[in-house]
Amino acid sequence: MAKIRILPFNVLQFDTSSVAVTGTGDSGYPESRLYDLSIDFYYKRTATGDWEVVCDQGAGIDWPVVNTLIIDRHNFTGRVLTWEYSTDGVSYNDMVDSWTQGDNLQIVKESTITTAYRYHKFKVAGAVNPQCTEIYMGGYYEFKVRFDEPPGENDLDNVVWTATLGGIERSTKLGDVRKGRDYSLFLYPEKLVEWRAMVDYLDEYSHPFYLKDHEDDYWFARFRSLPNGSFITEQQQEKDIELLEIL
Repeated sequence: MAKIRILPFNVLQFDTSSVAVTGTGDSGYPESRLYDLSIDFYYKRTATGDWEVVCDQGAGIDWPVVNTLIIDRHNFTGRVLTWEYSTDGVSYNDMVDSWTQGDNLQIVKESTITTAYRYHKFKVAGAVNPQCTEIYMGGYYEFKVRFDEPPGENDLDNVVWTATLGGIERSTKLGDVRKGRDYSLFLYPEKLVEWRAMVDYLDEYSHPFYLKDHEDDYWFARFRSLPNGSFITEQQQEKDIELLEIL
């Protein structure tokens, strides 16, 4: 049975979190762009040396479990990268084994850790003018796709067609084709609770999020329309959702 994951929160973005970034970003490319829910705007820093992003979620709150790291549009090729957690902000342990980044494609790391921790750190050793558009550190909710309703493909061509007075059509391409996926989910009681928690994180569907689709690809997405469904029982629901890629 196919599954999808919706990743609705980034702990760097929480109001209770404080984020420390090595050095100061270049003018016009501030550190807030690392967690602004957009993969269009870059953080940049003109400097050489180890570069770190440390998130302190704060004391006295119920921290969520963080188990996924996603970084888009970066220049970390050839650098040794580490992703770590800590209980005290002093002694750190690996979320995953450190690795040498082989390209500038999207970074996705999934940890098997199931415990919540206050501190999380991402580090690039020997960074040269580091830049990226988003650093996501968060968790996910996983939902099963109904076996009798296969996933639907509903891509958006991202092209606007206009006609001249003479009836000749002209096209304006706004960007790459955007993925569109339609899913029918079965939410039993536990998953219905998780769905509602996810909606809270998304501020009632108003925030974009990362999606792991049924083909195990991660992409930035939003709800294309308000999800609809029907109750099978008081605590079981079928939910139809339409998702659209954000470029």
